[in-house]
Amino acid sequence: MLPHWYNWKEQQEYGISIFKQMKNKTISTLVFAFAWCFAQAQGETRIGIKAGYTSANVFGSDLNQLSNNGSAEPLGGFLFGVYVDSKLYKHLWLKSEVLTTQKGAVLKIKDKWNQQYNSNLKSQYIVVYPFSPTFHYKGFQLLAGPYISMLLSASVQSKDSLGNLTTNTQDFGTAPRLSHYRQKIDAGIVFGLEYQTKWGITIGGRYTYGFVPIYENADAIVIVNAPELPQQKIYNKSLSISIGYTFGKHKKEEKKETDPLLFKHQ
Repeated sequence: MLPHWYNWKEQQEYGISIFKQMKNKTISTLVFAFAWCFAQAQGETRIGIKAGYTSANVFGSDLNQLSNNGSAEPLGGFLFGVYVDSKLYKHLWLKSEVLTTQKGAVLKIKDKWNQQYNSNLKSQYIVVYPFSPTFHYKGFQLLAGPYISMLLSASVQSKDSLGNLTTNTQDFGTAPRLSHYRQKIDAGIVFGLEYQTKWGITIGGRYTYGFVPIYENADAIVIVNAPELPQQKIYNKSLSISIGYTFGKHKKEEKKETDPLLFKHQ
């Protein structure tokens, strides 16, 4: 129980103000990281857009605390964003991206009648891939690198007292919620393979693996003699496919390599 002098309204307003400051600083940091990578380009630079489908899931040794028997099914979603390809050497490029991506999982939960049902755990992120070294060879692009993302929204489904399935957005976390709220920052690594045609159309797939627990169990307010909550080891992972277009003079470059008149003048 909280002390009698504790003011919920005052702490809620304070918590909201702190979250807004953190959100603004995080967005500024992500934008700065993307701009920094763009500035590192020493050779050719191309900009592109992409969209795709994501099959996301969660994993970890504590998944049984979130989903029955520690099993969860993939949850489908979509991604959209922009990227910059910067040439460093002949076959070595640097890829930087900013995407909005849906992640989550289909959890297995039992209701009060001990009946198992599916619960959609949904998350919407802004994801920045600041610098992914990319090996280019005959249209193929093999890449790997880090990512950092910020949670924009989150929800989880549960059943009410009547057995109706409802969506709970409090999973995102607000000032009155002391613990077990969603972690606002995620980070991990990405591996991908893409193919770009001579017309600038890019088709690819990638796998992301998160390192940051998706739930934060640390108490927002220190309470005397309260038991310490261990950090749940549950993380994001996803597999995605996408199609994009890279802006640039792709046709002219192809013509330059094959037009015999160019070789005649040389």
